[in-house]
Amino acid sequence: LGQTSTSRVAGERARHREIMEDSKEEPLPNIPPELTREVSDCGPDTDRFVRLLKWLKKGGSLFPKLYLKYYEEDYREVHTKEAVDENVEVVYVPLAQIMTTDKAKSSTIGQAIRRSGYVMNCSHSWLACYLCQEKHNPKSYWKPFIDILPDKYYNMPIFFNDHYNKHLKGSYALEMAATRNKQLRQEYEGIVRCCPEFRKYHYLEFVWGRLAVITRIFSLDINGRTTDGLVPMADMLNHHPTRQTTWGYSDKKQGFVMTTTQKVGSDQQLFDSYGRKWQGRYFVNYGFTIDQNYEDNDAVIYARLEDSDPLYHQKRRQLGSWTVREFQPQAHWARKAKDMMAFFRTAAATSEELARRPNFNHHISIRNESAALALLDKACDVSLGRFEHSLQHDHKLLKQNKWEDTNHRNCIIMRAGEKEVLMWYKNLSRVGRKLLTVPLKNQEAEAPAKELRLRVYYDAHIFPLVKAASRRC
Repeated sequence: LGQTSTSRVAGERARHREIMEDSKEEPLPNIPPELTREVSDCGPDTDRFVRLLKWLKKGGSLFPKLYLKYYEEDYREVHTKEAVDENVEVVYVPLAQIMTTDKAKSSTIGQAIRRSGYVMNCSHSWLACYLCQEKHNPKSYWKPFIDILPDKYYNMPIFFNDHYNKHLKGSYALEMAATRNKQLRQEYEGIVRCCPEFRKYHYLEFVWGRLAVITRIFSLDINGRTTDGLVPMADMLNHHPTRQTTWGYSDKKQGFVMTTTQKVGSDQQLFDSYGRKWQGRYFVNYGFTIDQNYEDNDAVIYARLEDSDPLYHQKRRQLGSWTVREFQPQAHWARKAKDMMAFFRTAAATSEELARRPNFNHHISIRNESAALALLDKACDVSLGRFEHSLQHDHKLLKQNKWEDTNHRNCIIMRAGEKEVLMWYKNLSRVGRKLLTVPLKNQEAEAPAKELRLRVYYDAHIFPLVKAASRRC
């Protein structure tokens, strides 16, 4: 982790696995007939899932139309046993079988941490600490659930070594993963410094708990209180941008309810949606990437005010003392892009334009807008220069399936998405500067198609500028 050597990490993982052996049980010799369909495709982990499903059903959980399908270690899918209509309840889990933050705070370890006075930096840490405690208790009520949690997360960038990190050269994912490692280490050290009772748990166990939480967490409103919870069975649905389910806690039913939002065919995978997120959050937080995530991909663009600018001090005051700003916009004209262009307009302003004290969130003049777009283009080139390979190179690797494993493929998709955003802004700069020179009478013919994302910027800034200039003429 972070700056820890490879050999030390290997040793820590070996110790971690050894510690966890205490709570394992012998495989079940027979699968109960009533669970045959639910676990018949769960591969070598069938015994653990039999215990989970028996525990869930005994506790009152219901999911009669679903079963688990095994593909490989640590990857399964939830499928339908039969065709399911829209607005059908497919999962019910009673409150007793939901591991909530409130339960974690009330646990033995939770109370010890509260008595210590330590203030958690992240609310997920409560559940992570509770998982560590219960993992070591062979008689834990949660044992059937904990036993099916992954014992390793090698797909997570925080565990990547130099072999994978070299494929992310230039990507903001590297800094994001490093920051996450630092935050995890600080949280763990803060807990053990204040709470002696938690010192028996190794750092990697705490990280394991935090990753189990962030990859499975649900935000719930239970009897008027907002809390987080781990919901067995419901947490096994994979992500899809177009959700097939909606979920929440029902005070009336005193449990978690998941309902379909569309028809799903027989023996089809049932998806949930983790919500629209930029690629870095999917990758660093969950360990996967989304193909063709064009609308939500983003990239880092640095806007700079050069100290050689004769108007440096005036512009610096206008920018609130900022001389370098890091922007992370998506490839469409929204708030982050608008803030970024306001910086570039300020950096491109003349003394006359500054004297008028304009609102740089709005366009100033054709000259200023063109100069600001040129600065944007230059900034994108700087960001692209941080990558080792071109976007065309990445697209070729993906098209020809020339990747080593899933982690390598995720690295390529991550960096390719960033480059696509940067190329989109370079195109915005090029098209915008060109259209600023086109006479008003020719604008309709030259304008971007209305369905293109570029059109929003054109309608807000390019056309009004050209129209105003035409009136003055």
